[in-house]
Amino acid sequence: MAEKLAAHPLAELIREISITNLSGALRLENERVKAVIYFEDGQVVYAASNVRDLRFSEYLKKHNLVSEQQLAAFGNNRSDTALAAVLNSKGVLDQFATESVLAAMVSDILRLTLSWKDGSWEYDNQARLADSTRVRVDTSSLLIEAARDFEPTFVLERFPNPDEEIAPTGAETKSARLLPAEGFVLSRVEQPLSLSELVTLSGLGPTEALQTIYGLILAGYVKRQSFPLALKRTASTRRAVPPKPAPAPPPPPVEEPKVEPAVSEEEELKFFFSRMDAATDHYAVLDVDRSAAINEIKRSYYSLARRYHPDRFHAKADIHARVESAFARITQAYETLTHAKQKSAYDLKLAAQEKARKIADAAPKRATQTNLTSDDRSATVGGQDPEKRFREGFAALEMGQPSVALPHLAAAAQAAPREARYRAYYGKALATNSKSQKMAEAEFQAAVKLDPTNAAYRVMLAELFFDLSFYRRALTEVERALQIDPNNNEAKALLKKLQK
Repeated sequence: MAEKLAAHPLAELIREISITNLSGALRLENERVKAVIYFEDGQVVYAASNVRDLRFSEYLKKHNLVSEQQLAAFGNNRSDTALAAVLNSKGVLDQFATESVLAAMVSDILRLTLSWKDGSWEYDNQARLADSTRVRVDTSSLLIEAARDFEPTFVLERFPNPDEEIAPTGAETKSARLLPAEGFVLSRVEQPLSLSELVTLSGLGPTEALQTIYGLILAGYVKRQSFPLALKRTASTRRAVPPKPAPAPPPPPVEEPKVEPAVSEEEELKFFFSRMDAATDHYAVLDVDRSAAINEIKRSYYSLARRYHPDRFHAKADIHARVESAFARITQAYETLTHAKQKSAYDLKLAAQEKARKIADAAPKRATQTNLTSDDRSATVGGQDPEKRFREGFAALEMGQPSVALPHLAAAAQAAPREARYRAYYGKALATNSKSQKMAEAEFQAAVKLDPTNAAYRVMLAELFFDLSFYRRALTEVERALQIDPNNNEAKALLKKLQK
């Protein structure tokens, strides 16, 4: 039965397998990506993945060790280990080069899977490699690198007991790439001491100290009194066998998984850029719902940061700038949505935009194109469609923001002066200011001339005349509006005012 990596991350599973000297295979899956890590007596000996860029053949091409023709001749339909064996047997690769490339591939697979915060795992204590291929990787360095990226809140939860004992292991650290703080903390563990004592001796803040200690534990440089065990079969149960048992047949060999390649890095980036181009708000940028809790927002951010941080793409100048721009949006979204006041203000802004969009969608549509020239229909305003400017202006006007509406409606009317809607609503925006009411009359008159059978435009003109105290002219326009549309409520209401 598959377990969740969120509860038991791979770094802890690898350390547990090392502590208990287990052999078997750890199968991992995160969305469409799969991987398997093989262990013998607690040591990582091999790993495979269905990611195309993490296949043996790709590493050979990357290091110019084998030509495309040679791969075509020997590599079709072969697993990575089988390809390595045949290239050795044919003298295409020597043993040293094969082991070096395989070790680099396995290390990269471990880096990828160690970065997963989501996904599932399943341990098979019967699985074994089907051939003699074995690699040596610096697991300790990979584990401590992974520990540095864990969320501090997760690390704090891993240490519920401040009196837990931390002790030295005597592990070799000459080749370890420790940070100064890690080296200093490790130097303090000369004998067993409590966790709280070590935090005090570290000279670091509690959070940084625990993160550092956690990394040293995962790397095997120190050990804790109570390591959180996840595997059902421990070293003790594995060895608990009856005396002088009958020899059991060896477990059947298990081939590495034959699965279809997942998406390549190029395809993944193409999908990422497409999603970012389509994202219209911070929630879409982080790929979370608007109802997402802050922990979900943080998890999404950390996942995106691991996969698309610009530092990962320094060597690829053609895409680095684009990744950097996309990640700037991700960071802005994260900072806004994890700050309560900023998030509240942003949500109000989105609500206002959504309201404006709905009002814009309800804007009057073009009834006829009879009066429009081809120039009117193809005109743009600063590269924008005048219809878009009209919809934005209409929405602002309906929301009681005439000063915002005015430049949009003016631009639409100037770009397509024979579109009656543009002229009428531009006039309506102008009519809200006593200083521009004469200009408003000119726009209403133009709209009525362009579309004389539109009762709404005549009502607008009548309302302007009423505000200017030109009651006889207002009455004339109201009566004309009711002749066109006897059921026009605005015209009826204005008529009652005029008859008082």
